[in-house]
Amino acid sequence: MLGKLFGSDTIKTVGNVIDDLHFSGEEKEKLKLQMKEIDAKLKEKQMSINLADAQSTAKGLSGFMQRSWRPLIGMSCALALLFEYVIKPFLLFFLATFHIETLPLPELDMGMLMPLVMSLLGMGALRTYEKQKGLTK
Repeated sequence: MLGKLFGSDTIKTVGNVIDDLHFSGEEKEKLKLQMKEIDAKLKEKQMSINLADAQSTAKGLSGFMQRSWRPLIGMSCALALLFEYVIKPFLLFFLATFHIETLPLPELDMGMLMPLVMSLLGMGALRTYEKQKGLTK
């Protein structure tokens, strides 16, 4: 969250403002160095938060959700795709074959779901690439 507030773009913007102010070259460099130090501290804090999150041994529902939210999102996307592109067409075919009338089946908004699915697949592919190149553990 701090990264969004004080992300690299914010630090660069502040650096540009410092450039526009009327300071001596030495003062500008000192201010830029201070901003870079702040940026490094924020990144360090975010890394410690991520590490604490990864090492958490929380129990119960909160611990389960903390460790499982990514797989749950992936499974939800997989189930939605399975329903929309496999189960629903076969079910409609079956109902039409036997002339069974029913209420309309729910429509899933694939326009909202597909960007999420594609981003999950892209991140999975990126992770695989990193592992193959030995860039991560």
